[in-house]
Parts: sequence; structure tokens; C-alpha cells
Amino acid sequence: MEQPSRGEEGAVGNEKNQDGTTTTTSARRTRANGRQSRRKIIEAAAAVAGERGYEGTSIAKVSKASGLPASSIYWHFKDKDALLAAVVEEGVELWLAKVTRASGESMPDRVVSLCRGVAATLSESPDFIRLGLMLALEKRPVETAARELYLRLRGEATDSLAAQLLDMRPGLSPEMAEELAVYAFAGGDGIFLAAQFGEVDVDALFAMHARAMIHLIDGAAG
Repeated sequence: MEQPSRGEEGAVGNEKNQDGTTTTTSARRTRANGRQSRRKIIEAAAAVAGERGYEGTSIAKVSKASGLPASSIYWHFKDKDALLAAVVEEGVELWLAKVTRASGESMPDRVVSLCRGVAATLSESPDFIRLGLMLALEKRPVETAARELYLRLRGEATDSLAAQLLDMRPGLSPEMAEELAVYAFAGGDGIFLAAQFGEVDVDALFAMHARAMIHLIDGAAG
């Protein structure tokens, strides 16, 4: 039987990299499989933790949800805390991409853009958002890395939004901009929780939230 030549699909071949080193086909495939398995693990962990919280999440449950053995999970993450910290980091980065990139020339347009971005994130990644809120509410004698990371990143998001508000309305005091940013995120939390209790029009509620924010910003700026 004729053997496949080097470089054909499925063969173990070498590829020259820009730095002069070589990478085998099998090595590239291994890295790709590693990225895919890591993605499956994070998505499964987000779903499990979003339903059961930190305490109710275990490596065994994530293994079952992902269809991957526990050994694969431990290959990527030291323990449950490290895994959930990775889930939080990815979820918050996705959320931040929506809430820190407002578009529009006027203040009302930018506020509406921010609220639409948050609404989209809640719809697209509810497990990540749910996990973050559950971590914030769960207090333990020893702080978990996942909760500590969530609170730190949320604080950074609040500071970022406050800076945007000051840019929109220079007449605001830094203290008032911070309060408005906290209020804006609190409103988003409330809308997300309302959506967990029953059928609500998330887009309509965020449109209302945007109108309230515009009114508050204009009033605070004098």
C-alpha cells in the first residue's frame, strides 16, 4: 500500500515557521484539539456553575457536562477555583466589550448604545452573567479566586463607565459619575434578574433604563 507523501492532509509533516523553527502537523493538531477541549470545558463549567453556584459545582459535574474526562480538565486547570476563575474572566471580558465601546456622537446615543450592548450580552451569555452574580452573593470564610476576580473586574468596568460619563458630560463631578455608573450596572443586574423570574421584554426594559439614565445624567450635570 502506497504511503502518503509528507505534507499531505493527515500526514506527520513539518512546516517552517517565521522564526526558523519547525512545527509538525501532529503538534498543530494537538494544539487545536487542546483549544477545542478547553472551550468545551469552560462552556460546560459556565452552565453548571450558573445553575448550581460555586459550592454546587464540581470537576465531576463539569466532566459529565462537557463529555471530557476529569484528567482533561486537570490538564488545563489546577482545580475548580482556577476553572471558575477562567470562566469569570472570559465572561467579564465579553461583557466589558459590550459596555465599554459605546457608539454615537451625542450623549443619548452613546447611553442607548451601552444599554443595547448590555442587553445583547445578557441574551447571548446568560450563564456567564448568572455565575458572576451568584459569586458576588456567595460569601465564604476564605475568598475564592473566581469571586475576587469577578469583583475586581466589575470594579474596573464601573471605573471605565464613570470615565465615559465624564467624557460625555464634563460638568459631572467624579463622585457623581461613579454613582451613576454604579446605578447603571445595578439597573442591568435588576433587568437580568427579572428575566430569570419570567418572560419579560429585555430590550424594552433596557430602552427604559437608557431613558432613565439620560435623564439622570442631564440632571446631575446641571
